[in-house]
Amino acid sequence: MTAYDRDNHGWRSYPRGLLVLALATSVLFLARGMVLPFLVIYFAQVVGMGESLAGAGIALSSVVGIVATLALARTIDRSGARRILLLALLTMAAVHAALWLGRSPGLFLCLMSLFGIAINVYWPASDTLATAFLPPERAGEVFGLQRVANALGLGLGGLVGGWLVTGGDPAAYRTNFLVSAAGILCAALLIWWFVPAVHRRSAMDRTALHGDWRGLLADRRFLASQLLLLLGVAGFTQFQVSVPPFLREEAGFRERTIGALFAVNTLVVVLAQVPVARWTTGRPFGHLFAATGIGWAIAYASFALAPQTAAAASVGVLVYSLAELLFMPASGAVVVALSPPDQRARALAFASVVWAIGWGGAAWIAGVLLERQLAHLLWSGTVAVMLGLAVLAARLTTFLGGQPSTEQPASTGLERES
Repeated sequence: MTAYDRDNHGWRSYPRGLLVLALATSVLFLARGMVLPFLVIYFAQVVGMGESLAGAGIALSSVVGIVATLALARTIDRSGARRILLLALLTMAAVHAALWLGRSPGLFLCLMSLFGIAINVYWPASDTLATAFLPPERAGEVFGLQRVANALGLGLGGLVGGWLVTGGDPAAYRTNFLVSAAGILCAALLIWWFVPAVHRRSAMDRTALHGDWRGLLADRRFLASQLLLLLGVAGFTQFQVSVPPFLREEAGFRERTIGALFAVNTLVVVLAQVPVARWTTGRPFGHLFAATGIGWAIAYASFALAPQTAAAASVGVLVYSLAELLFMPASGAVVVALSPPDQRARALAFASVVWAIGWGGAAWIAGVLLERQLAHLLWSGTVAVMLGLAVLAARLTTFLGGQPSTEQPASTGLERES
């Protein structure tokens, strides 16, 4: 690698604001990682609400989050991504601090609704701010860097959370939720102090503030990419939501072991995500989504065998992680590539809605199947959906393309938001 390559593809090629944002993302997901693998376990098995109600709570959070995202998408453009991001983090911290109180169905569903608003508004605000630091053709790198940050946080958080809640003591879960809330506040402070509010200047900025959704929703290529994203999110969700309670209940894994498996996923992502994200630049999105579907089909077939052989869970985590390296940068870069500059914030908000639908719907279905002891239907259905993703993505390869277009802003560089 030449000195030029190092300057343009090494850590020095990333603005300091983007690197600090990645650090804050890592802190945030360390805090969230303490909770996410054990959220369903706490409400379904420790509190005793059952997997169906726990899954319904996650689905409700997605529905409420969708409404909030659609309502606030224009606000991200008008008020600034950084402001909305900070408000989302403060709300998220408050919800995490109160989760341990959700021991009645009504309060649980109320907390999950606030949980959904915070996290679903967080994503488009965070992505809009992050993608402002680099030109569109490097969007895959931006999403890869952000994925390294949140994977590192999730993995470490899973280890810390697993250590704190081992044994299933409700008091330990309460401590876990409160420490998680403190971590989210730390992430907000990092952004408040060190990440500037910037956007890439564009001659169409004024149009973006007064446009609507019609132009975006009329784009068949964009909608096709979001269908692939929806199927991919359904697969991504099962690793976060369904695998932990399945391994605990059906395979007899302890929380500490489940946390360690998440750490394996973290190690793979941290070591390989940014180089793989660079490698995917310019490659057909259809091929990347198809490879993801095949990899995740193999992974979930392996998880289904974990009650018979514990080693299958390790194989599943490894294969899942390798496919995830392709999915995460592609899932973000395809939005940037297929949306015009004046629709980018809305496109990212729409993608956030797709994530919410996929996450909430898959979590609810999985919760019902797990509670009814129909795990074989969950895993066979997930494998079938992932194979469907692979076939559909392969057929849409030419239609979607792969190389992001280069946006030429009205002037070079970045400017602060007013």
